[in-house]
Amino acid sequence: MIVSMNSLTELDQLTLDAADKSQLIAWIQALVIQAADRTAQLQANTVELNRKDVKIEALTFELARLRRIQFGAKNETLSPLQRDIFAETLAADSAASEVELEQLADVEPCATVAKPQRPVPAEKCSCIFCIHHIPVACC
Repeated sequence: MIVSMNSLTELDQLTLDAADKSQLIAWIQALVIQAADRTAQLQANTVELNRKDVKIEALTFELARLRRIQFGAKNETLSPLQRDIFAETLAADSAASEVELEQLADVEPCATVAKPQRPVPAEKCSCIFCIHHIPVACC
């Protein structure tokens, strides 16, 4: 019997007829068996969860390794021909930018350029970023 002796002794002290006592004992035993089954299922679920966690961790490390192989610095190095082409293009773009800057520096500013405006006084500012016009409640 799964029920402890103390429980059976206490059960004998109750004023129940034999049929009720046997029915109660059967019910208690069924609950104990059900609790044991649930405990075993919980342990099996815990083992399965730990196994899945280990698998996820292994896959995460494998994915990181594959990403390092695919996107690592070794794969992004330029061949000598690509380096030469890049250097030539960079030099040409730099020279073109300098010429364009010199041309822009020589040009007079046009008359349609807006003049700077006076700043809005703090009491009239409705900007959501300004906090100096918000009244502060004193405690």
